[in-house]
Amino acid sequence: MKAIVLAGGFATRLRPISYAIPKLLFPVLGKPMVHWILDLLRECGVDEAVLAVNYLADSLRASVGYVYKGIRIKYSLEDKPLGTAGPMKLASISVRLRDTFVAMNGDIIAHINLIQMLECHRNSRAAVTDALHEVRDPSRFGVVQLDSASRIERFVEKPPLKEAPSRMINAGIYMIEPSVLRMIRSGRRVSLEREIFPILAKRRRLTGFPFQGYWFDIGSFSDYRRANFALLERQGATRITLRRASMADASSRLLPLLLLGEGSRVEKAATLGPQALLGKDCVVMRRARVTDSILFDRVSVGIGSTVSGAIVASDVSIGDGVKIEPGAVVSSDVQIRDGVRIRSNAIIHPHREVTTDVGSRAHMM
Repeated sequence: MKAIVLAGGFATRLRPISYAIPKLLFPVLGKPMVHWILDLLRECGVDEAVLAVNYLADSLRASVGYVYKGIRIKYSLEDKPLGTAGPMKLASISVRLRDTFVAMNGDIIAHINLIQMLECHRNSRAAVTDALHEVRDPSRFGVVQLDSASRIERFVEKPPLKEAPSRMINAGIYMIEPSVLRMIRSGRRVSLEREIFPILAKRRRLTGFPFQGYWFDIGSFSDYRRANFALLERQGATRITLRRASMADASSRLLPLLLLGEGSRVEKAATLGPQALLGKDCVVMRRARVTDSILFDRVSVGIGSTVSGAIVASDVSIGDGVKIEPGAVVSSDVQIRDGVRIRSNAIIHPHREVTTDVGSRAHMM
């Protein structure tokens, strides 16, 4: 079976980290998002996947390569943004799609039975089966109205809450027949949700597949934090996870929920947690504290420093006596000198040396 992963967006709401790192390489519990997606696709027998890419395509290709756990990986590069349907048309040039294929948004992490979804799709004889998930506030998403046979009668993109026909939303995972590609004009921006789905709904060729497993749409930093800590919590409310070759000094305090990545270490009298996620080869030095924060790979936290409620990307050096306050975002390849204070919601762009305090909501360009 073949799959298309739609990964051509610019991830504007994840800037400035996404200036240097494509969204598909953002770690979730220390594992790149693209690996979560490919692992899910393997479960339904996908053996070939096309990553429909645009922004930072070379970085993604260098990291993911051309084979992942038996899945052949191809890349389809958009020269210009093509919406959500246009990339499928373009990707079909890279791989022959002669049978039902899976398409999936590249910012989705979900627990869904794709084998069961494929079976329902084939039984329904639909052109597209759309995975559906129930949410409290559907106004950010495409919302559907189903009939008794699970056909989608109406598809409304991002309606006001009071006008939403249901709380069932398009979860960004599809089973698609190749015939749908003929509905998509080549070389232009086409919206699957706004242009293709309404036509299929009128033809009664659009089916919904509601599922109950977890589902996260990682479009913003708040979404990203929520996904990481929710998935960590699912592992157990008292979970402290120390991955291979990680070390914590006997005098350090480790408070759940906590994940310490491979090769990372915590030194004397340091405190980690509650709610701390550290990637590979991080160092938390003496008397430092990291709480309610996500640190990517190769982050060092200096002696007596505090990181609270922040997101810190890879290859960041935090000096001694630094204080990073809640809501701060520090991008890749940054050096923060001793004694600096990064106030709440401050933004530090990549490849910077920070020698003075950064005010609340300021951007360090």
